[in-house]
Amino acid sequence: MSKLPTPSEILGQSFHFLPQESQLLLITSVLGTSPSWLTYSLLHHSLTNGENVVFVSFINEFAYFREGGKRHGLDLPSHLKKGTLTFIDGFSRLFLPSAPSQAPSLPPTASAPPRVGVIPSRGGPITPRQTQQPQSAATSTDPIKYISLGPSPSPSALRQLDVIKSTLQKLGSTGVKPKLVIEGLEVLIAAAGVDVRVVEDLVYDLREISSTTTILLPSDSVLLQTSPSSTPLELSHANLVISLGHTADAILSLRLLDTGVAKDISGVLKVTRGAGNLGETGGIVEEKEMLFYESDAGVRIFARGSGGH
Repeated sequence: MSKLPTPSEILGQSFHFLPQESQLLLITSVLGTSPSWLTYSLLHHSLTNGENVVFVSFINEFAYFREGGKRHGLDLPSHLKKGTLTFIDGFSRLFLPSAPSQAPSLPPTASAPPRVGVIPSRGGPITPRQTQQPQSAATSTDPIKYISLGPSPSPSALRQLDVIKSTLQKLGSTGVKPKLVIEGLEVLIAAAGVDVRVVEDLVYDLREISSTTTILLPSDSVLLQTSPSSTPLELSHANLVISLGHTADAILSLRLLDTGVAKDISGVLKVTRGAGNLGETGGIVEEKEMLFYESDAGVRIFARGSGGH
């Protein structure tokens, strides 16, 4: 089992002083620095403390996190079964039609006729073949929730995103708001054609019904440095990252070393406060920069010049 740094080790004393209502953590990364270990660190801390977590991903299915969590000693399927973790899959069936409504049952004396497809047979007459009925998009025993916007998402299809809100509201009905982690919001803009303002409004609504909202977004320079020739997609992505950065309580950004690749350093972790954390005292997040190293033994964070200790 590999070791992960705890949120307290990452954020220091700031972790204990961050607001506990409508808190927003923004995790940004660039190509070559995976933020998965930060996600597992936050999940491990919340789930082992008995907190409810809603995890939404638009770029990975549950199997990816199940295997990744196992390497870090985190049994996500058991938390899924207990109900402390709710996984909403916005990847596997995002562009598939929603599950069709169940057909009414036939009378006991009747039987359902098989569907017949006509298939040409080479050198012979046309023969019929029985085809199986399509399976519904999700079974009643599947603990994972799915988002399906359809092959050509429309404004009405975006109501499928309400499954995130309803899940948070149901878990929060006990009086304790759950935590929320969202990965891949950029897919809604880039692939589903959702307006960036709709995504920002969605985040605002979700923050109101969760205790902490953590959002993971790529922040490569080519995605943020806009110009008069920038495409609408480039402008939308930059607007989303900058907008969330201005409202976040804390920003955790991962980047590669400025000097290139090192065998014992994977990258740089920078902790800054967002504009949403600024107050009369200038903010409570301790801004700092650390190095991190990922290996089979886990992830180690350390100060510059400390030799990895």
